[in-house]
Amino acid sequence: MITRNSRESTPMNSKAVLISIHPEHVAKILSGEKRLEFRRQWAAQPIDVLVIYATSPVQKIIAITRIQNVFRGSKTHLWALAQEKGGGISRKQLFDYMDGKDEGVAIELSRLLKLKDGVHLSSVFGENFKPPQSFRYLTPSELERLIRLTEADKSEAPPLSRSDTKQERQYALFPAAQ
Repeated sequence: MITRNSRESTPMNSKAVLISIHPEHVAKILSGEKRLEFRRQWAAQPIDVLVIYATSPVQKIIAITRIQNVFRGSKTHLWALAQEKGGGISRKQLFDYMDGKDEGVAIELSRLLKLKDGVHLSSVFGENFKPPQSFRYLTPSELERLIRLTEADKSEAPPLSRSDTKQERQYALFPAAQ
């Protein structure tokens, strides 16, 4: 059985994590082939935003995305979900990754913002920062710093849907504070 936690939030209460993902999976997320990110364990707090860091050899923050839903279930149920929603990995990859776990997590991604040139971790977190193996909660000030660094990229972001205007694209992830 899969349990689902739908995520609806306002910018005022958004929580974000920095998540490390191998470049081949990041490429599939950017292309739209991979709309679910699988994890053996996940955050205890509700999370609204994923800041996607591509691991070596890229070593940059490549995208920011909203979380649509978080699904928990057995690897068999997660595989069924992957086939339905676009998991971007093979059954063998998923089962190998979840080996030894009774339950895993599928994070459904939405509103992807590709960062034109990527952002180095040191620009947001300082020179001695080491990327997390899995994920790390971002403080509000870290998220604000990242948003400021991506202002130019946000105006260059590709449409989120065919009907989006430039202004809607710019504020789709982080609407202006009221």
